[in-house]
Amino acid sequence: MFNPLTRRQWLQTAAVSAAGIAGLARLARAAEESVKPAAAGAPAAKDAALFPFYAMDTGLRGPDVPTIAAKVALLKKLGYTGVDAGLSPATLPQWLEELDKAGLELWAVYVTPSLDSGLPPTLADSVKLMKGRRTRIELAMSSKQFKPSDPAGDAKAVEMLTQVSDWTADTGPVVSVYPHRGSWTERVDDGVRLAKQVGRKNVGTNFNLIHWRWLPQPKPLDALLAEALPHLMTVTINGLAAAPAGKGPQADKIVPLDQGEYDVTAFMETVKKVGYRGPVGFQGFSIPGPSEEILKHTMDKWREIMAKISA
Repeated sequence: MFNPLTRRQWLQTAAVSAAGIAGLARLARAAEESVKPAAAGAPAAKDAALFPFYAMDTGLRGPDVPTIAAKVALLKKLGYTGVDAGLSPATLPQWLEELDKAGLELWAVYVTPSLDSGLPPTLADSVKLMKGRRTRIELAMSSKQFKPSDPAGDAKAVEMLTQVSDWTADTGPVVSVYPHRGSWTERVDDGVRLAKQVGRKNVGTNFNLIHWRWLPQPKPLDALLAEALPHLMTVTINGLAAAPAGKGPQADKIVPLDQGEYDVTAFMETVKKVGYRGPVGFQGFSIPGPSEEILKHTMDKWREIMAKISA
């Protein structure tokens, strides 16, 4: 009988991990644990535990971290809970080895399958290496046949998501849709629509601040988050430097969390208000400079945000 790890169990184990409870290194055991919601007026540390903060490997491309070992050591030094890494069969074993040694999580692996050609042939073997982990397999689906968000591609997408869900089964990882501007799945609504059609609790969606910001939005932020909430597996954030006058938010630039005009604190207050509790990642794509500088400033700002939304 197919009995997948539920989204709720996965999010609970994420919070447990951030709280530093030893011995829950594998999902099969972690899914049995439960996490109580933070009480009103709880200190920032409890809110931080409900939002485990990780870095995407897009923020680990500086010249100061040339190896996977150096990247993991920096994450550990600065207080990040783990990483979201682009999936490469060649480097996955080393990521797992270094993260395990550091006591950090491989929160997600990023995959870009095409509806036109199907899943990467190596993905099934990669899933085997991640069995029993809290990892999330993120699928940013592209297509030349279908325009972005075209429901005509749903049948192929549902087939792909179901296949990965079968591979992960009830021990983890879990599966999520990665909304990315220009991809076939470019909107959070796409992830929600597909998760509903798959109808399995180990299949959900991401909310990526930058890709939400880069597209015209017919719904208010709080309404969109509330709609996505039953399927939401992670939220990714970054600072946003406003585009030149007349270009609109679609031209905003990704910057470290402590820079830019966009109010990320207000955004996280909305995320918390709608009821999301789970991992939050930092998107550092295209930010130049040493990774330590970028990630330290971002972590300092993250702690400030947590203090404010806990007040």
